[in-house]
Amino acid sequence: MNYPIDHNVSDQELIALLRTGDEKALEKIFNHTHAGLLHFAMQFVKDRLAAEDYVAGSYIKIWAKRKDFSNLGSIKSFLYTAVKNACLNHIKQSNRHSVCHKEILYLSDKSSDFLNDYAIKTELLQKLWEDVEQLPAVRKKIFKMYFAEGLSSFEIAESLQISVDTVRVQKARALHALRALIKR
Repeated sequence: MNYPIDHNVSDQELIALLRTGDEKALEKIFNHTHAGLLHFAMQFVKDRLAAEDYVAGSYIKIWAKRKDFSNLGSIKSFLYTAVKNACLNHIKQSNRHSVCHKEILYLSDKSSDFLNDYAIKTELLQKLWEDVEQLPAVRKKIFKMYFAEGLSSFEIAESLQISVDTVRVQKARALHALRALIKR
């Protein structure tokens, strides 16, 4: 059952106040949803400070998009989705750091020949990133978001407010251009 957040204000009145920029309306939404969102985030990240950051970020997003909401249910749904996505990105990034850390430990146990090979690979990667910098701005941004930040095509499209097909085409063109630069 959907109860108003404040007995003195209906859900629709609260949404109307939020849409006009009333900070008290956001505060009422915060007070009603914060504990649940924090618990939800903790189920993913197991780090209270990180969970609090992601929950706080969701309220910042609500405030920025306040005029887009027409009911309390859509706000709650948005909050939970924003927190879930932030937590999942945290997990992906943590996994990436863990893999890098393990690789560094692995490499430190190998011979100097292997480290020389690694240095060569590092130089090649450096050259590749220099070539990436030559790409057109949007193509370069999409390439970095996909390959360096690990974002999906959908996440990139959403972030840049372009279609997923445009993201895929720009990724393909970036790879084609980089292959041509490597062959020279």
